[in-house]
Amino acid sequence: MEKQTTRPSRWYYGIAVLVFMFGCLAATTITVLGTRGLPSSIAEAHDLSRLTVVVVPGSGEVTFSEVGAYAVYYEYRSVVDGVRYTGCETPPSFVCSLTSNATGAEVPVVPDYVETNGYSVGRGSRVGVLAMSITINEPGTYTFSCRYPDGRAEPRVVVAVGHNIIWEYFGIAASTIGSMVVSIAVLFSSTVAAIIIAIIVAIKTHPPKQLEQAST
Repeated sequence: MEKQTTRPSRWYYGIAVLVFMFGCLAATTITVLGTRGLPSSIAEAHDLSRLTVVVVPGSGEVTFSEVGAYAVYYEYRSVVDGVRYTGCETPPSFVCSLTSNATGAEVPVVPDYVETNGYSVGRGSRVGVLAMSITINEPGTYTFSCRYPDGRAEPRVVVAVGHNIIWEYFGIAASTIGSMVVSIAVLFSSTVAAIIIAIIVAIKTHPPKQLEQAST
């Protein structure tokens, strides 16, 4: 009496197809969600209106809405209230301070000149370079002021306080690359799983002759 072997239907190949299609759909969704805000994020990072301009020697109020690291840019080419300011490309030696209007606490202003961290807009009418860094632990309004060590009042130059443009670009790049890596991993995993399922179904549907003879 022959012993019958139950073989899976060829329709089981559909499982492999579904797994692959699900992986493609998931990878596409992750990519779209991870990059759909990319243009607006880049535009926001380069939005210089978010920077508060202060003419120094002098002082001005700066509002920080979030905790974190911020930058102080020295604008050696700038226009403020119709007045054009032009200076040396290297930041001058300033003594700067940042004081909380609410508590009177001072926040350290750290020299941090980075020539490659800067911006140029309006065909070079406004050019800035990172000169100092600050870290805000409490959101609020602060008074930022700078003076020359010898107390002189000239020349007056422009600084801009706000977000660190380069670090925001790094954050955008890291987020985009991360979503791409995850989507590729999902697609690769689903493809491998689909291939394994297809191979198993193929073996079960068309077993080697030796296995067929052993089962009779």
